[in-house]
Amino acid sequence: MVVQKTINNLKDRPKDERKVVAGGIAVFVISVLLIAWAILFFRRIQSGQLQVNLDSGAQNEFNPTGTQQAQREIEQSNGQTPEDLYNIRNDAAAQQVGGQQQLQIQQIGNGADNFGNPTSY
Repeated sequence: MVVQKTINNLKDRPKDERKVVAGGIAVFVISVLLIAWAILFFRRIQSGQLQVNLDSGAQNEFNPTGTQQAQREIEQSNGQTPEDLYNIRNDAAAQQVGGQQQLQIQQIGNGADNFGNPTSY
């Protein structure tokens, strides 16, 4: 009875007001359905009916054990140990720093400022 009276009142109102009421009802219904689904979903997870599998193929690609094993295989195939690689890196860095210092000394000795621009006094 009350619902029929409300519907009759809405029929007499302008179209914009009817759209607002219909939108409000739609939002309410969707909200109720979403909340009910969330409750049922989390209950199934807690009861153990729904199994969550986190061991996918992509997850195994980032396994540290597999990464370390691959690194060891690469080192063995190259015949170099990690210490050898560190020594090569450190030697290259020392040569680069030494080369830069020599270049700066040469530029300063040739009458240039720190940026390589000639100085004129």
